Amino acid sequence: MNDKTIALGNKHIHLAAHLFQPERLTLARELRGLTKAELAERIGRTSSSISQFESLDVPLKPDVGTLGELAVALSVPVQFFARKMAASLIHIDRCHFRSLRSASQKARRKLLAMGTLLYDVLQYLERDIEFPSDQISLIKSPRIISENEEIEAFATDVRRKLGLGLGPIHDLVKLLELNGVLVTMMPEQCRHVDAFSTWLGGRPFIFLADKGSTTQLRFDAAHELMHLLTHADVLPGDKELERQANRFAGAFLLPRDTFFHECPRRLNWDLFNELKERWGVSLAALVVRAFQLGCISEASYRRAFVQLNQMGERFDKIDEHRIERPSLLKESLELVSDETYLTGMATDLGLSTPIIRSLIESNAI
Repeated sequence: MNDKTIALGNKHIHLAAHLFQPERLTLARELRGLTKAELAERIGRTSSSISQFESLDVPLKPDVGTLGELAVALSVPVQFFARKMAASLIHIDRCHFRSLRSASQKARRKLLAMGTLLYDVLQYLERDIEFPSDQISLIKSPRIISENEEIEAFATDVRRKLGLGLGPIHDLVKLLELNGVLVTMMPEQCRHVDAFSTWLGGRPFIFLADKGSTTQLRFDAAHELMHLLTHADVLPGDKELERQANRFAGAFLLPRDTFFHECPRRLNWDLFNELKERWGVSLAALVVRAFQLGCISEASYRRAFVQLNQMGERFDKIDEHRIERPSLLKESLELVSDETYLTGMATDLGLSTPIIRSLIESNAI
């Protein structure tokens, strides 16, 4: 056993090697954003060796020395590899990623690995803390809702079922958390990936990117809510599904029965700015909604976007309110966060305490 292995304090390394779980190596590798070839290079092996270690069909268990090297290379305790998966790895083809050329597969897989581990943490905390129950699955639609009028009606119905009126939603992230959605922020190095959502172990997940705009984050959250409610069983990535989710987000955040009466019938930027503050929605989204509801003409709609670009407010990072941030897991950990509890959690989950804190606080992993 080399010095690095000893430094990890891995006194159960032989047991970990005996109980080695191939999926856990895949999980750790993707959490660190490494390809098989990159990991192999770090430990002086071939990529085919890593493939054999990760194989679910005829896995090759690493020996004790190799396991220690893998633990060092991936910055996880060796016990990480011995724990059975609480849930299968989240697969990319089950997540509603939007098509972004800048979003690498590595970054996406890293986020899905984080989500898998967050689910582990959530399950552990649920032994001692009662979390809000999942209400989203109770209001899911059994079919895809595609027509605009149907989407408008659906958005109103979802508001009603969530106990909302037809006014502004003060804190959408908090609302989602209180209804059982596990919302998390992406770490800095993954924020070029757009917001996405998925279901894991029967619980809805939403990953949000802090791009400095509260209104953009809120719209993204509402967009992903539509995917969770109506697109859980369809193949993600279709442009029509994205259109439906955008229409729902506008209708959910700016309900027709209320916003129609408040919306100006011409490009009155002073009034639009007041509506932006009142509803927590970007100027661009307000203009789109005004056009959808017939409050402004197509010519005014086109002119509005020309003017927004000229004003530098196309993406609305000007005069933004505070960023809405998820707090459920962080507050839950604080309730039980003495060092003994945290150490016990880390041991049981095969993690280190810094990894647990980083997952919950959306820091770099």
